[in-house]
Amino acid sequence: MSEEKKDKKVNLHEGHRARMRERFRKSGFKDFNDHQIIELLLFYTCPRIDTNELAHKLVNRFGSIARILDASYEDLMEIKGISENTATLFKIIPNFLPVYYNSLTSSNTYENVERLKELFKPYFVGLDHEEMRLACFDNNIRCISNVQISSGSPSSSPFEMRKIAEEVFKAKASYAVIAHNHPKGTPVPSESDIAATRFISDTLRAFNVKLFDHIIVGERSALSMKEMAYINIFD
Repeated sequence: MSEEKKDKKVNLHEGHRARMRERFRKSGFKDFNDHQIIELLLFYTCPRIDTNELAHKLVNRFGSIARILDASYEDLMEIKGISENTATLFKIIPNFLPVYYNSLTSSNTYENVERLKELFKPYFVGLDHEEMRLACFDNNIRCISNVQISSGSPSSSPFEMRKIAEEVFKAKASYAVIAHNHPKGTPVPSESDIAATRFISDTLRAFNVKLFDHIIVGERSALSMKEMAYINIFD
């Protein structure tokens, strides 16, 4: 390829990238399709190649943005053209979301059930196994801490009551909310979920800490056990 043709190709790519960045600055991801969003991200780790083809390759291989970001580092590196920097960027994004959200909401109050659901959702993004989390709150229901209590299998997550009690005491909490996920199912509580919630509530009540709710995050939605009135343990 002649130097003139190379220069034209570089200029064409640079013009395309500039237009994509300007489009994003003006309206975010409005009217972007999946491969264009991935292409925009690739601009920052692939400065010298045409990222359009690579973006299409990723979407075709994994099927969606969520599955690209949830893919393992090893699976990403199998795609020709994906560098260590690109694979690392894709793994940073879902892990950064809960950090961002926790910082954003640290001074908010959470009397509203929908806000409680939104508080926990980012922590379960991309997980293929169950985890339990505990959020501690002060008298004004402001979040003091949000920590992982246990990590289990795709269908269960055993927990230690002692760890829950330690975190509640450390935070000097007045209220607590537990949350766990059903990674491949609906957020309907099982009998074991109900029994565990009752046990945790009764134990915390003995220490003058009220269990305010139990949020279950499913594959596509979240549920508040208190709101749905499955049991009267939150009275």
